[in-house]
Order: sequence, then structure tokens, then C-alpha cells
Amino acid sequence: MKNKKIFYGWIIVAAACLIMGTTTGIVTNCNSLFIRPIAEDLGVSRQAVSTMVSLQNFGMMFTAFMAGRIFTEDNIVKVMRAAITVMVITYFCNSFVHQIWIMYITYLINGVMLCLVSMLPTTFLINNWFRDKVGFALGLASMGSGFGGAIFNMIAGHLMDSMGWRMTYRVLALCMAVMAVPCIFLVLKLRPSDIGLTPYQENGTSAQTEETPVIGYTFAEVRKMPKFWFMCFLTVLVGTTMFSMYSSISPHLQDKGYSLVFSANVLSVCLFAMAAGKVVIGKIFDRFGVRVGYCWACLCLLLGMVGMLFCRYVPMLIFLVLGVAFGAIFGAVVYPLTIPKVFGRREYRAILGPFSALMSFGGVLGPLFAGKIFDLTGSYDPCFRIDIVVLAVIILIMFRILPSREQEL
Repeated sequence: MKNKKIFYGWIIVAAACLIMGTTTGIVTNCNSLFIRPIAEDLGVSRQAVSTMVSLQNFGMMFTAFMAGRIFTEDNIVKVMRAAITVMVITYFCNSFVHQIWIMYITYLINGVMLCLVSMLPTTFLINNWFRDKVGFALGLASMGSGFGGAIFNMIAGHLMDSMGWRMTYRVLALCMAVMAVPCIFLVLKLRPSDIGLTPYQENGTSAQTEETPVIGYTFAEVRKMPKFWFMCFLTVLVGTTMFSMYSSISPHLQDKGYSLVFSANVLSVCLFAMAAGKVVIGKIFDRFGVRVGYCWACLCLLLGMVGMLFCRYVPMLIFLVLGVAFGAIFGAVVYPLTIPKVFGRREYRAILGPFSALMSFGGVLGPLFAGKIFDLTGSYDPCFRIDIVVLAVIILIMFRILPSREQEL
């Protein structure tokens, strides 16, 4: 039967976009704005405040490792509902903290809940709803974190400047409750068959059957491959470089003489670019393959580091924007699109989990590394120089070991 109705999978994508915007866009993408104000108010070092971000990423890492056990075929939406409820409460509680160790606990909990409500379950849902255009749909859904981060960075920057960081936490928690909670409880559906549909097919209709054959390796087979373990190691390095830059943007720009509001606005521009970058990178993967897509993202991240080094010159901020747009999206888009092309879709959830966890482990190391370098040298610049060298090596290696478009599964 033919009809002109919008396929409900695209409504799922729109809801996921809003969820990502008000969860990852707030909880992750606004972190750097809080580092300097909290350090000054609580009388602690920036490294101590950066540890909050590291613990949040540790919570995400641990949860991602357990994703294969936590998420089943039938409980994805139920887990998201529980996670968003806890996350709104703990994020709001940040505003009452007067000792840094309590913030460590709330950020750790937020990391666990964020993993259960954002990119991983979104990836699983989209793979349920789409057989074709998965990269495009995933890019659209994940662009919410960029748009959300951009909008809420501007809001948070002005709130922090006028009302302080505590009220900023409260307003952002309220935004999460008003926008994300209804989407998760009322809009999300686990699979097309729940409402009498079948997955999306390339011709713009539904697939003929949900039981399409899948190819690829089992997780047990993948664990025996040297390529898997080598990619795991490089994933930690990519995550470390990415988060060392991303968590330092606002304080680094302020250290170079820019105001808090200006640095917040720059970060907002970066996140708007990130939103568009997620869709574009999905198109790059679909058209040119995993090798070009992955290495392009690494190259852009490297250029972002160059922009940070020379940020005193305003035109160089273009490189920073490019770096965030295409280089700060590995966990959200690059790895979810890379893994099925390298290892197949046979046990996609089980294989993606460790890579998501290792990206989060890089998120633990990155802010700690950047904070330590700053405490030792008084500048983030040495950190960015090291990152540039590391990324250049990763590009050379991954261009050799990733499959060409013809070799992809």
C-alpha cells in the first residue's frame, strides 16, 4: 500500500536529534565553560576540576564496556527512560555542591546515565529502523549534540556571566527535563514492527522484511584479530587527543586574552559546525568509504590543534571550527560508521561497545593530560603540539590498515 505519510523512522531521528541536543549537548558540550568558574569559586586547581570531566568519561567508558549486557533487543527505550530521569536529578544537584569530591560523584553518575541515553542507544534504534541511509540518519540524529551544544553554550555563557555557574546548572537541568524527557517517554519506539511498519529501504519505502541476512564477524572472532586490538589502542590515542583539545577550548581562549562570553560564542560556532559536520561525514563515509572518512576526521582534528596553537590570530579560529566540526565526532559518528564496514553487522552492538568505551577512556585521559600540562607549564600549547604529532602518525597508520571501499563488508 502506498501512502504519502512521513516514515516514522524519520520522526525517531528527529526525536533522537532533540535528545542528543539536550543531553550530550548540555552534559558534555558545555563542560569547558564550567572549568574556570568552578576552580575559582571552590579554590581548587584546574586539573582538579578537569577530573570531573574525566570521571564523567570514565562512567561512560565503563558503561559502554557493559553495553552488550545492559542493552537487549527489547529494553533499549526502557533503559533510556530510567537514565534520563536520574541524569536530570544529578545534573540539577551540581548547583548545590560546595566540595569538589561531591561533584566527582555527580559527574560519574552523569557519565553512566549519558551513555545509556545518548549515542549508543540512538545507534541501536536507528539500525532497527533503517536498512539503508543509516549513515545519513545517524548523522542527522547525532547533529543534535552540536546544535544543542552551540545553543546551550551561548545560553550558559550569558547565564554564567550574569547569574553564576550554580544557576546555570539549574537552568540547563530544567531544559533537559522539558525537552528530552517527553521525547524519550512519548515518541521513541523500539522497532518498526511495534507500530506495524518495516525498516526503511533506499527507495524511500519500507524494507520487505526485517529478517534480512547480515554479514560480518562474531565478537569472539574479532577478539582474535590483531587489527582489532591495534585499532583499540589507536582509539584510546584518538580519544585522548580529541578530549584534551575539546575540554580546553574555553579556558585556553580566555588564557589568550579573550573574554568568557567570546570564548563561549566561539565554542557555539564550533558546535553549530559540528552539527553540520556530522551529516557531511556520514555522506563522506557513504560515498568514499571508511578509509577516506576516518582519515579526513583525523586530519581535521589535527588542524583544530593548529588553530588552538595560533588562536591569538582570529582567522586561525577557522581551523579550530573545522577541527571540532569533523574531528570531535569520533564517538558520535565516525566509529559507529567505521565498525560495520570493517567487521560487519553480525554482532554490531557487542563490537561497537568496546570502541565507545575506549573513546571514553581517552576522554578520561585527555582532560587530565591537558590539565597536568597546564599546571606544569602554565599553558595548554605543549599539549597541542604533542597531539599534532600523535594524530599525524595515526593518519598514516589507519590509511594503511583500513579497507578500501571495494574491500568493505
